[in-house]
Amino acid sequence: MPTETFLNLPKEKKSKLIRAIKKEFARVPYDKVSINKIVQNADISRGSFYMYFIDKEDMLMYILSNYYDEVVATIKKSSKENQGDLFTIFKDILKFTADFGMEEDNIAFCMNIFTSHKVLNCITNELVSKDMKNQHYNWIRPYINTGNLNVKKEEELYDFIEILTAITQKAVVEVFLHIENKDKVLENYEKKITILKRGMLKENL
Repeated sequence: MPTETFLNLPKEKKSKLIRAIKKEFARVPYDKVSINKIVQNADISRGSFYMYFIDKEDMLMYILSNYYDEVVATIKKSSKENQGDLFTIFKDILKFTADFGMEEDNIAFCMNIFTSHKVLNCITNELVSKDMKNQHYNWIRPYINTGNLNVKKEEELYDFIEILTAITQKAVVEVFLHIENKDKVLENYEKKITILKRGMLKENL
């Protein structure tokens, strides 16, 4: 995350740098983002940039911090409204991410970052580090009702979460690679969730 030096910048200078960062991430895929372009557009020196951020990944994690907060809020809201249903929580995460990316100010930016598996892994890791304690599924575990799940121990629940995370990440990539077919991607995701439920839910529920 950014240094105190960045956080203490005058509001105007900070906003200009953030605009330059988002503009560069919208211009090219993550792997081709140029710090030189960012410092030129922000009218700062390259040395100053490294006084604010460690590297490109650190910069992106800051830009996405609002997204992280909203994902956590989505998880909490979905859990409360759907009695902690694990499958609905993941469906709501995907829907929120798709809607977030379709906003006019975000679409080019999100098309580039959410189609990068490296970035998606960074996002998951950031959610993990932002939230809780020992086991690395604690970013979602407190909001899950396991009463209807066919699990005998916590390790099996972690396996469920890992599988759902993987197919949700894949769906996010497909949404932003094929925006014109977004509804079809979401429909296919729903089918996969239905298949997973057959093995993950207790019988006779």
